[in-house]
Amino acid sequence: MAAETEILGVLANLVILLASITIPTYAIAVSLLGPEYAESVKRITGEKEKLEKELREQMGTGTIRLEELEGKIKKFREKEKKMKSRFNPLSLYPTVLFPNICFSLSLFSIILGIYDNNIQDFPYYLGISLIFIGGGIIILGWALVMIQKAAKETSRSAEQ
Repeated sequence: MAAETEILGVLANLVILLASITIPTYAIAVSLLGPEYAESVKRITGEKEKLEKELREQMGTGTIRLEELEGKIKKFREKEKKMKSRFNPLSLYPTVLFPNICFSLSLFSIILGIYDNNIQDFPYYLGISLIFIGGGIIILGWALVMIQKAAKETSRSAEQ
């Protein structure tokens, strides 16, 4: 049982290491993309106010061009949706909360495995902990890919 406990101990250290990566990842994402997010929100808000003003003016004159306004509103909603999805990794959920839930569940199964003296249960604890570690790594990796994608789009829009 000593070898199995050693394996679970090493795995516990790995989980703690992975969990400690999540908060700096969030901090880096916010520092890289935060100013661009604020600028995008300001730009979208300006476009929304412009559309609302145009609608009020057209209502005041009595000549409303519905097709044109509907097209502008549709484009605005698409831009807003794209912006929200682009900056989704800035939220705490994909970069900190979801991976840490997986890592905590993994650590919990490791602790159970260390304190369970039944050697036949070792593969179950090991398997469960590896599944949760993998899930946390996948979620964190997805968030990093999305951060990189948003950073690339930000640098492209800054060049133009």
